[in-house]
Amino acid sequence: MAKWVDIGSESDFQAGDKQCLDAQGIPVVVCNVDGTLFATINVCPHAGLPLGEGDLAGKVLTCPFHGYTYNIETGVNIDMPDDLPLTRFETRITDGRVEVNVPIKEESA
Repeated sequence: MAKWVDIGSESDFQAGDKQCLDAQGIPVVVCNVDGTLFATINVCPHAGLPLGEGDLAGKVLTCPFHGYTYNIETGVNIDMPDDLPLTRFETRITDGRVEVNVPIKEESA
C-alpha cells in the first residue's frame, strides 16, 4: 500500500538541487533536474549508506561512499546495470505542494 505524502512547497525545490527528507519515516532524496522532480530512497542499494550526500550531475547521483552512479530517472546503476536498482517514488505537484508516493505499513487493529 502507498500514500501520497506532502514534502514541501514547489518553490523549495530549485533546478539542479537535491534535498534529503523524511516522508513519514521513509528517507527520501528529491532531485530537481531541469524542472522535473525525481524521488528515490536515501539508501544506496550497494551498502545501505545515505545516497543523498553524494553529487548530482544531471540525472546522475553518485554515492559518496563507493562511487556507484545511479540514473535517478530509471534507478539503474550506470556502472553495473545488472546490480540492484534504486527504489524510486512517484512525485506530483498539487496546488503548489510537492508530494511523493511512498509505501506505508498498515496499522494493526
